[in-house]
Amino acid sequence: MLSLKKIASNTFYQIIARIAATGSSFFITLFIARHFGLNGYGDYAKVTAYISIFYLFVDLGLNSMFLQKEDMHLRFRDLFYARILLSLVVVAVANIIGFVLPYNSISHIGFSPMVRIGIAIFSATLITESILFSASAVFQRKLIYKSFMLATIIGSFLTLFLVILFGILGFSIVFTFIAFVIGASVEVWFSLVYTEEKLFPVSLENRFIKSLFYETLPVALMLIFNMIYFRIDMIILSFYTTSANVGLYDVAYRVFDFLIALPLFLSNVLYPKLLQEEKNNRNVKSKLIMYVLLFTLLGVIVAIPVWFVCPIIFSLIKEEFVPAVIPLRILLTSLPLFFATNIMQWILLSKKKQIALAYIYASLMLSNIVLNILFIPQFGYVASAIITGVSEALVAVAMLFLLFI
Repeated sequence: MLSLKKIASNTFYQIIARIAATGSSFFITLFIARHFGLNGYGDYAKVTAYISIFYLFVDLGLNSMFLQKEDMHLRFRDLFYARILLSLVVVAVANIIGFVLPYNSISHIGFSPMVRIGIAIFSATLITESILFSASAVFQRKLIYKSFMLATIIGSFLTLFLVILFGILGFSIVFTFIAFVIGASVEVWFSLVYTEEKLFPVSLENRFIKSLFYETLPVALMLIFNMIYFRIDMIILSFYTTSANVGLYDVAYRVFDFLIALPLFLSNVLYPKLLQEEKNNRNVKSKLIMYVLLFTLLGVIVAIPVWFVCPIIFSLIKEEFVPAVIPLRILLTSLPLFFATNIMQWILLSKKKQIALAYIYASLMLSNIVLNILFIPQFGYVASAIITGVSEALVAVAMLFLLFI
């Protein structure tokens, strides 16, 4: 049974890690915006938004099913090497698609040759992320998020240092992506050391991997649909508007993305508890309602101060980024919903309702794509922000129906 102290400490370690990662990301954003301007930042946003979609394909939610295995403590190498092979395939696919993405050299809308080079370099982080995902399974199983925190801090601040160094030396924005790859590689090395797991001899038992992938397929589809519906607006914006507008929406979304990750820290720690309660038939509705209400309240508490301080945040970056206040405030109105759906998702996974979740996100993905294509050409990033909130409201209703009806 998890003690309150252990839950609190491991949640705290994750928050510190997130603050370190987001803090370094904020200063990187600040530096790139000031050094390369709004258009340069827009190109940077296109690269990172594009590759971020593929992170889900090296994650696939394998950890959620892996942690339910009785012999998981003996199977780390199988998970590790399966993800490595998968990430190599995903890198190849991402680059092939990136090479043929459209670009209008007259209007400067789309994916320029420089952006494609950035994609090729930054895609190496798909490999490092695949390793970090596997290491996270160990951190979650052993509840040693302090090690996760240390590795994240080291990798994040090294990346920040290198981005600033390359910029001061007058290097192009392409070297920003090289800095990310170096920083991520160092973070991976420390993470593997902290897991204390043996990587050799190489182990890849086909039967175990096939079983794991089969069981995880609904979760994988759910996460993929979720990511596409969640980030497709950025890609569609890249096709219909300038790098400057892409940059404004991206910088707003980076603040929002940090906020919606906050409930995940608590959910990560609670998930083993949810699994145990479900196994012992102790997941009573009253307790589940308490979880949902608590997470919703936390979302409200977080959203209110950010609403008032966001103009200061963007003015610190550069005055031309202040219009990003509009999409961020629209997104903030849906923050409590994102907090609520976060815990409901983990509760439903503990109840093995991943197939239903996959159907929910598949439906939302399709509607989100259609709505963004219809409204982005006329209303730009304002439409994207509104559609994001409406979509999450529909997700919340569907999840509540699965849980309590």
